[in-house]
Amino acid sequence: MIVLKKATYLVLLCITGMSLSACKKKSITPFDNDPIATRTLRYLTQSTWKETKIEYMTAAGAWISMPISASDLALSYVFNTNGTYTVYTAANTVNGTGTWVIIGDNTQLALNLNITYDFNILNDTAMQLGLTAQIPYTDASGSVTTYYGMRESFAH
Repeated sequence: MIVLKKATYLVLLCITGMSLSACKKKSITPFDNDPIATRTLRYLTQSTWKETKIEYMTAAGAWISMPISASDLALSYVFNTNGTYTVYTAANTVNGTGTWVIIGDNTQLALNLNITYDFNILNDTAMQLGLTAQIPYTDASGSVTTYYGMRESFAH
């Protein structure tokens, strides 16, 4: 009888062990098996992005376009799959570098862990990043206006 109890105990222990190991979670790296995340990553990193337009939101909620300087229009942004980005000038020299991460259920882009943009548009040919914040803007005459949001548009 004692041998039977030991055998039964061992069988139950084995079944419990197999059940627990079957429930063990796999370590999944970001973007594995997530079609939205994979698509976001592919769109962001597939090619160089050139800034085409900057808009600011007025206190009344209207969007107004701001002129982009020739030097800003010449900038190209490259987002690498390793979580870094590089900004290049028209002469292909490095203008800046940093890190990026996609957050917020793949709806936001955090740059250098200190500024977070919303993906308003992100597809094969266009990207629009939105920022909701109070933004002081100084025009050419030195006059400062506070805006309440910003949109930056990019294209390949």
